[in-house]
Amino acid sequence: MPASDSIEIKKLKKELSQCKRELKEANQFNERLRSIVGYDELKGWKPQDRIEKQYGWVYAWLYPLSSYMSGKVNGDVRNQIMNIVTAIIAQLVVIGKYGVKLPFDPREVDQGAINSGVVEPEAFDIDQYLEDPDSIYIRHYDPCEICGEKRITHICHIVPRTYGGALHRDNFVILCPLHHHLFDHSRLNEDEWAILSNIINIKMDAAKIYANEVRLPMLKRFWKQSK
Repeated sequence: MPASDSIEIKKLKKELSQCKRELKEANQFNERLRSIVGYDELKGWKPQDRIEKQYGWVYAWLYPLSSYMSGKVNGDVRNQIMNIVTAIIAQLVVIGKYGVKLPFDPREVDQGAINSGVVEPEAFDIDQYLEDPDSIYIRHYDPCEICGEKRITHICHIVPRTYGGALHRDNFVILCPLHHHLFDHSRLNEDEWAILSNIINIKMDAAKIYANEVRLPMLKRFWKQSK
């Protein structure tokens, strides 16, 4: 065998040995990561429909992260991590879809809003109604911020919760079902938007930017087509 071939074989063997060491180290590193994030605990996991329906896909898909941290880290730290991750997702989704950069502003879930009954009403409970027909009238709603309707109103997220928008007073307005639908589908007229924009402009910066740089251009296209 020529000397040059022998040298080349030794070189290849050395490179192969180096690759094997690097592969072993990479596998060990991956196993440590799997252990840290609880990979094996999440096999076969799927987001819960109830959580996705109530809080949006971002919260639904982050639910296992929250569950995994329960009991492993302090509750306040867990909530802060969830708020940060959610805010990052909101930034990534909005800039990816619209090219609009939202400021990084993690917000805690607004328990005050939830406890005060501002959140969306639960599904109609036929059993409760049959037992007490007047029960459906007990709840009181904050008035719609456009028309004042208060027979029934909803939380309307400015940065949509499906994009990771915060469940916080600084990211929602109270609207009746009609105006909620018109807002979500960019069908508010100019007078309705004028009322709402004055309210939105005192909200968190991310909400103001989304409203003015994403929602408003959609509305302007609608106004133009409506004339």
